[in-house]
Amino acid sequence: MDNHDQPKANACAGAGISPVPEPGKDAEPPEPYRGIYLMPMFMCLYSDDLDESEVFWTQGLGFINLYTMPGMMIHLRRWAFQDVLIRKSGSNTDSPDSDMESIGSLSVAVTEKQIGKIVDACERLRPGSTSAPLRKPWNSLEARIHTPEGLILILTAALAVDKQKAQVYLNSHGQ
Repeated sequence: MDNHDQPKANACAGAGISPVPEPGKDAEPPEPYRGIYLMPMFMCLYSDDLDESEVFWTQGLGFINLYTMPGMMIHLRRWAFQDVLIRKSGSNTDSPDSDMESIGSLSVAVTEKQIGKIVDACERLRPGSTSAPLRKPWNSLEARIHTPEGLILILTAALAVDKQKAQVYLNSHGQ
């Protein structure tokens, strides 16, 4: 396989940021990563019972609950870059996302400048396949795109953070 975007000598340079340990019988898995970073990509799932989902993912799969919006969403993580958001499904959540017909979606980070242009381009190619960007309570601007394959792709643009408020939050949670 040839990587046309990078010189061959640098093709594996990104391996140094991977949380995955070197393979081998004695390989030790890393601890769950509790730091805060901008997620380049993550899976979203929908659940009628967030408590049941949390127990399954934490006690069964070894994820940690990184953050909870009670009754709305849980943010679970295992290693760095292994993030899963589980959102409340059902008709009484007051969210256009709650009644999606998919079992999940894939969220991809974009910039605030890009989101409208991408939505417009996809809407021209597949009329009716997009939603307008909406501000979400977790400090992002998001738009849904239904791909030809049936995937619900969520474009998510992180909005500017008040760094003082974020530091107060982290300090109050032992970080």
